[in-house]
Amino acid sequence: MKFVPGFLAAVAISGVICVSAAAAEQPITVTVDQQKLNLSSSAPVKDQGSILVPMRPIFEKLGLTLVWDSKTGTITASRESLTITLQLGSKKATVNGTVKQLATAPKMVNNVTYVPLRFVGEATGKSVVWNAKANSVEIKSSLNSTDDKGISELFNQYVSYSNKEDYEGFISLIDPKSPLAAAATAFKDQMAAYDVTTAIARMDIIDIQEKEATVDVVETTERTGGAFTPNSTAEYIYSLTKNASGSNWLISNVQIQAVQYSLPAGALEAKATVPAADEEQIKAVLQANTDYTNKEDLTGVLSTIDESSPAYKLSEQTYKQLFNSYDLQSSLESSKVIYFNDNEAAIYAVMTTKKLKGPQFTDNRTETVTTVKKSADGKWKLVQTYNLSTKPLTN
Repeated sequence: MKFVPGFLAAVAISGVICVSAAAAEQPITVTVDQQKLNLSSSAPVKDQGSILVPMRPIFEKLGLTLVWDSKTGTITASRESLTITLQLGSKKATVNGTVKQLATAPKMVNNVTYVPLRFVGEATGKSVVWNAKANSVEIKSSLNSTDDKGISELFNQYVSYSNKEDYEGFISLIDPKSPLAAAATAFKDQMAAYDVTTAIARMDIIDIQEKEATVDVVETTERTGGAFTPNSTAEYIYSLTKNASGSNWLISNVQIQAVQYSLPAGALEAKATVPAADEEQIKAVLQANTDYTNKEDLTGVLSTIDESSPAYKLSEQTYKQLFNSYDLQSSLESSKVIYFNDNEAAIYAVMTTKKLKGPQFTDNRTETVTTVKKSADGKWKLVQTYNLSTKPLTN
């Protein structure tokens, strides 16, 4: 959601320290009408948010005859009253002669031709459901078209109200009985503070019942003005309920699954106008946070963080666990103030972190951007850190 991530998934304020290695991702599985598709020889792959699978197993499972033209890279799959044509490297396909735009083009992976699974499944009249938790795709008979359209309309309105900053319209999409309704004031405050453009990159209906539905949504946001916030691509699981009359879907809850942050275009290259004294203090507080972390001085670390930050308490818990489990050494390689506006700023940083003692940990280099603000006593404090990238260090 445009306004929810800061409340649902507050990032530990010193994001320059990455203390928990992500668990190994489960292999992607595909089922067609509850039967598992055999992909043991060539596993599915993710490409720009889309799932691609080897062409022959999926077309044959869906009852289509496959013709492959290696000279032109053309794929033709057909059965009675249906002909699908795709081409390697092309984002255009045809279904019974009608041109369709693809999110991701077919491609060759280890001499195997891969095709976009969602397009193929939907072209045959079936629904394609992505389950983020199970890392699985289910292809099955189409969902109730009326409810399907109603859910799509809900998210179309959600995007429209968000981008127009129509607070009343936005709140009308929230179930008044849900926990999100209690955050209405916070939504309004954030709407006033930030200018971002929201878009839906992907929407999968995981489950749908008479009055409840679960939807997996990938959303993108791009900053256009206002207070600093990074761009983001985030995956959420939405819980939906029908309104009192049963005519419309409403958002009742949301859980964040994953988020990737990036800098707005040109943010790193631009030169922010920052008073020298403020720039020095902003860089100093980030360095102090790093130094206190290396000393495992919890009181010192917390002294660098703004107490009003929603991540303050989470940071305290995270650092306690970190200091109990690891002995790490971090080094601030570079930093740059990329946004400044009176009492608010954002600082980009590159940091390396190495394990001295403790459980398994991958030494890494991270890129982050941290928002900071000036307190009433004139001191700059860290507010929120966003991890832009983490890469393992190589010897």
